Amino acid sequence: MNTSLQVTSTVVPSPAPILANNSTISAKLRVLRIQQVAEKLSIGKSTIYDWLNVKSPRYDESFPKPFKLGGKAIGWLSSEVDAWLLNRVALTRVTDLSEIESDTL
Repeated sequence: MNTSLQVTSTVVPSPAPILANNSTISAKLRVLRIQQVAEKLSIGKSTIYDWLNVKSPRYDESFPKPFKLGGKAIGWLSSEVDAWLLNRVALTRVTDLSEIESDTL
């Protein structure tokens, strides 16, 4: 009599880690959809797609990467977009007014 044992494996997704003081963390997290990011930065959605596209001449590797929310939905953490914007302001802030043409003042 030949009996064989057949083993099957099931992958069970691990639950999200339980964080100490979870309510404080979730209160600070805000997810933005692409339209909200575009409005926050006063740009078009196509500009965001260009900044994310490695093949685009407008690619910006410093721009925050989106993450999957489920299905085809993606989002950005508001804090990451804010940090990127503040960094961008700091890098491009004009400190010498002679750099600005007089007709723009």
